[in-house]
Amino acid sequence: MQSNTSGILYLAESGVGSTAGQRDSGRLLTLDCLRGIAAFAVLWFHFTNGNAEFLPQGVLKSSGRYGWLGVEVFFVISGFILPYALQRAGYQSADFFRFVWKRILRLDPPYIVCIALVLVLNFASTLVPGFRGQPFQFDSVQILLHLGYLNALFGYEWVNVVFWTLAIEFQFYLLVALLFPLISHSSLAVRAGVCLVLAMTAFLLPSEKLVFHYLFLFLIGIFAFQIKGGLLGSARLQVAGWALLAAGAWFTLGDIIAIAGTMTGLLIVHARLNASWLLFLGQISYSLYLLHVPIGGRIINLGSRFAHGPMEQVLVLALAVTISIGAAFLFHRWVELPAQRWSSAVRFRAVNRPTLKQLQT
Repeated sequence: MQSNTSGILYLAESGVGSTAGQRDSGRLLTLDCLRGIAAFAVLWFHFTNGNAEFLPQGVLKSSGRYGWLGVEVFFVISGFILPYALQRAGYQSADFFRFVWKRILRLDPPYIVCIALVLVLNFASTLVPGFRGQPFQFDSVQILLHLGYLNALFGYEWVNVVFWTLAIEFQFYLLVALLFPLISHSSLAVRAGVCLVLAMTAFLLPSEKLVFHYLFLFLIGIFAFQIKGGLLGSARLQVAGWALLAAGAWFTLGDIIAIAGTMTGLLIVHARLNASWLLFLGQISYSLYLLHVPIGGRIINLGSRFAHGPMEQVLVLALAVTISIGAAFLFHRWVELPAQRWSSAVRFRAVNRPTLKQLQT
C-alpha cells in the first residue's frame, strides 16, 4: 500500500480556510479542527516513522504509528465539504470548466512553488558534506507530469511523497463536479442509486492510483453532507447508511481505515469542535502538508546522524515540528492566500435555485 499522507481540499468560496475569528455562515469550525488534527497526525507519522535510523522501537516511535490515518480523515472531509461548497455557490453542470479553473487557481500555485522548492532543496542537499542520498537528477517528463497529477498513472515518482493524495483529490473533484446534480438530488432513489454505482466501482476498480479505490471514504463525507443538509431526516436511514458505508470501507480498505473514516463522518455531523490551536493548524494545513516532508523531514534526517539519546531525539523532533509549522505559516501567508483570492474571484453563473438548509457551525 502506498505511504499514506494528507490530501487536503480547500474551498475558498465556502469560507473554509479563512481566519479563525471570521463569523461567516459557511464557517465550519469542526472541519478546521479535524483538519488540524489530521495534518499534525500525518506530520508526526513522517517524523517518527519516516526515517528508520532516527528512533528506536519504543513509546516515541509508536506514538506516530497510526498518524497516516490523517489522510483518511482528509478524504472524508473532502467528500463533505466539496458538495457543500458547490451547493452554496449555486453550482450547475454548465459551471464544470469554471469549477476546474477555480481549483487550479486555488491549489496549483502553492503546489508548483513547492515543486520548485523541493528541486532546489534536493540539489542543495547533494552539496552538504556527508550527503548519503541519491545524486540530484532532473527529469523534465517527470516534472511536467506533476502539472496534471499524472505521475502515478505513467509510472513516474513524485518529487514529494505526499503529492499522490493530491492526484486522488483532483480525480474526486472532477467526479463530484460531474455527479453533483445527482448527489444533491431531491429524490432519495436518485441519490441512493448514484451512491450505489459509486460504491460498486470501489470493488471493480481497486487500483490505488485511482480515486475509486478510496470512494467509500469520500462517500462517508457525501453521506454526512446529505444528513447535515436535511436530505436524510430518517434516523433509521441514517443508521443503515452509516453501517453500509462502514462495511464497504472495511471490505475495500481495512478495519482501521473504516473505523477512522466512519468516526470522522460522525464527528462532522454531531461534534462541535472549536480549539484555537487546532483552528490554526487547520488554517495552514495545506501549506503544512506540502512542506513538512521537504523541510521537517530534512531536519529529521540530519538529526538522525547526531541524536542518539532520548533527549536529543526529542529536541530534534521539536525543532522539526517548530520549523515546519513556521515555514507553513509563512508559505500560507505569502503563497497560499494570494491563490485563494485568485480562486475566489472566479464566480459560478448566478442562478435562482433553492439551497439546502444552512449548516450549523
